Amino acid sequence: MKATVHPTNYGERFAKNVQGQSVQNNWLIVLHETVGSGMSAIRHFQTPHPRDEDQASYHALIFLDGTIVYLVPPEHRAFGAGNSVFVGANGPEAVKTNPDLPASVNNFAYHIALETPPDGNHNGPSHGGYSEAQYQSLAWLIARTGVPSQRVTTHAKVDRSGERSDPRSFDFAKFNTMLQQFYARS
Repeated sequence: MKATVHPTNYGERFAKNVQGQSVQNNWLIVLHETVGSGMSAIRHFQTPHPRDEDQASYHALIFLDGTIVYLVPPEHRAFGAGNSVFVGANGPEAVKTNPDLPASVNNFAYHIALETPPDGNHNGPSHGGYSEAQYQSLAWLIARTGVPSQRVTTHAKVDRSGERSDPRSFDFAKFNTMLQQFYARS
C-alpha cells in the first residue's frame, strides 16, 4: 500500500553538509515502532507540521498483519531520528544539514516502523512483541534494499537524546534468521 505524507514531514537528501563538505555515507536502516496504531501514525504524518521540532515520518510502516505501507519515497529524507548518530565499522556517522538542529542519520537512513501491538500503547519498557507477519515483511523489505545486516539498527541505538527505546520487545534472533533466509534467496 501507499499513503501520502504531508511535504512538511520530509525533505530532500543533501549532497553536502552545513560546512559544504560532500556527504557520502552508506545507506543505513533504522527500525522504529509506532507506539500506537499504524493508522494514527499515518494521520500524524499527513498533518502539516511547519515547525522543525514537530516534523516526523518514516519511509515505510508495517502493520500487524504484515501489510507494508510506503510513506516517504526512498530518495527523500524522512524525519525519523532527530538527534542521532550511528556507530559502526566506519566509526560515528551523522550529517548536520541544518545549522539550528543537531546532526542526525536522517540524510542516509531508510526508516521502517513496526505497528505496535495493542498491549504496547504505553511508555513501558516492553510489550507482547511483533507478529510473525511483521517479521516476515520486515526481512523481505530489508533484503530487497541490499543494505547489509551490519547497517540495520534501531532508533534506540542511534538516539542521542536518551528518550527513544523503540522498537521495544524486538526479537533480533528471529529477525536475523529470517533476514539471512531472504538474503540467501536473492
